[in-house]
Amino acid sequence: MEKSSTTKVGPRLGQALSDGAHIVVTSAKSVRKGGVRVGAATLVGGAAAFTSRLLGKGAGGMIGGRVAQRIDPQLLAKLSNQMTTVLVTGTNGKSTTTRMLAAALAEVGKVATNRGGDNMDSGISAALMENPDAQFAVLEVDEMHLAPVTKLVQPAAIVLLNLSRDQLDRVGEITTIEKSIRGAVAACPQAKIIANIDDPLITSAAWDSLHPLWVAAGRGWAGDAITSPRGGQPIVYSEDAPTAAHPHIPSASGTDRLVQWQELAADGEKSQFYRPRPDVSWSGTDFRVGAKITIHYEGAKVTFPVNLPGRANRGNAAQAFAAALALGATPAAAGHGIAKVSEVAGRYATFTWNGTTARMLLAKNPAGWQESLSMLDPTADLVVAVNGQVADGIDLSWLWDVDFAQLAGRKVWASGERGADLVVRLAYAGVDASYTENPLSALAQTTSCADMLLNYTSFRDCRRELIAKGALHE
Repeated sequence: MEKSSTTKVGPRLGQALSDGAHIVVTSAKSVRKGGVRVGAATLVGGAAAFTSRLLGKGAGGMIGGRVAQRIDPQLLAKLSNQMTTVLVTGTNGKSTTTRMLAAALAEVGKVATNRGGDNMDSGISAALMENPDAQFAVLEVDEMHLAPVTKLVQPAAIVLLNLSRDQLDRVGEITTIEKSIRGAVAACPQAKIIANIDDPLITSAAWDSLHPLWVAAGRGWAGDAITSPRGGQPIVYSEDAPTAAHPHIPSASGTDRLVQWQELAADGEKSQFYRPRPDVSWSGTDFRVGAKITIHYEGAKVTFPVNLPGRANRGNAAQAFAAALALGATPAAAGHGIAKVSEVAGRYATFTWNGTTARMLLAKNPAGWQESLSMLDPTADLVVAVNGQVADGIDLSWLWDVDFAQLAGRKVWASGERGADLVVRLAYAGVDASYTENPLSALAQTTSCADMLLNYTSFRDCRRELIAKGALHE
């Protein structure tokens, strides 16, 4: 009598078969939702993304979306028109806020979202192709692409986080970005605009909205808002509030003080541009992982933990919470979903490498670096890595705007393609850093605990290598 045999499928082949089945299923759903052309675009785009993953060229979101859009240029509009769509944009915090908001709305219904951070139109299309029957679409959008995306998508809400200098060789001055976002808001009169009133640039972009929801997210991002984009006059801070504070909603969030700002007006005249009264604010002074914050809104409040480090992530949580409520989530469900987020596309991930417990943090511009520096473990060794590729911004002169002096006296390794430039910058800040070309080689020289602070492509490449070697999971 013959023994029965069982065929074992390797993990890579098993994943390939799963991906193939998923492409077929989503294509069928797309046909039902948008017609044969949408189904064909989803099928071919999904196949392109699948091939990219199979060849180890990346997640495939960008190439999959690009191929699909060539087949149907209206793909994004057709897939999103039956979803409740919210767009999240700004210089810093897009991926984190998008993840928090997606987790909050997942408590209500199925969510399509670009989890990998592919935030231009092709990556956004790919996210919708993955889940064409989702109730909600929570989409991270590059700030320079918000205006063209809103021409294809009719969002129910737009979340505006902050604006600061970032990749001047690609993006340009922030006043240009503010005007572009302002135009996108004007083109979406139906949308609820969840805006950070502690950034005058964001407030300006949202100022003319018919449905603003003002959030006191925190003053950390206001460093580049020196003059008003409305009238060109200086922004001044004082204790005097142009609008009365809500009796149940604190005017300032966290540890902020002196938050009231307005555009300087001529003597005897009332300022026409000023900090609005917040509809939502947050309180809390502990910014460690797992520490609780209290969100104040509509005469009520709710408390939940934030499982990410730093003050900035409390502001992100407040804006995600406000957006979730605006789209129908209950306060309890929104807080529960946000509390589930402990990692964002590898950011804040911890792993073990040659006996060292390490944590990865991402920083991409001066304001982002300052916030990330505040999240570092003061007892840990530090690996700092900087590349200068197109995605990072080739002009790295902004390194001189970052206050690295606080790292003096710590064990620091400088690494990356522009590691030698970083060593010079750190030396001028009084930081004695060792140079090692590869970040993981630098990590091997640390002791039992280390933080890795990396810019965009350095983070991406390091994470890929760690995944390939089994130290991290996708």
